[in-house]
Amino acid sequence: MASAGPLGGESGEANTKWLDAHYDPVANLYTFSSCVALADLHGDGENTLIVGDLGTGQHNMKLKVYKGTTMLSENTLIDLPTGVVTFLMDTSEPRTPAVAVASGPYVYIYKNLRPYFKFTLPLLEVNSLEQDVWNQVKEDKIDPLTLKEMLESFR
Repeated sequence: MASAGPLGGESGEANTKWLDAHYDPVANLYTFSSCVALADLHGDGENTLIVGDLGTGQHNMKLKVYKGTTMLSENTLIDLPTGVVTFLMDTSEPRTPAVAVASGPYVYIYKNLRPYFKFTLPLLEVNSLEQDVWNQVKEDKIDPLTLKEMLESFR
């Protein structure tokens, strides 16, 4: 389960500078760095790892919370998570943060690891010039360099 580098014993790579504290090849976490956070969710001084797991990209998207190597909770997400942050939303003691998860057109708020609130983001109209450029890319009428230049000009 664990292997040690130069700090503690044998390793597969003799010159590695990394220490593997935990290795689990079947953890099956698929995420982006923007979907990972650490926070003291229980006010006990112990940080928990909060992960917006992408699942397969179409199914099994979940919000997972780990304490050490043990999963504390798992909540199903309807759409792909794009960001996870923690924040303090009240002044009650102990100061325990809430978790916000951006997923699809929503921002889900979890308090005490339970669904608390859902914000719906307003729809934005797509820039018609940008839409035309992307349609031309889909039809292989524009090369990547031209695409880059055109998108930068819209900015």
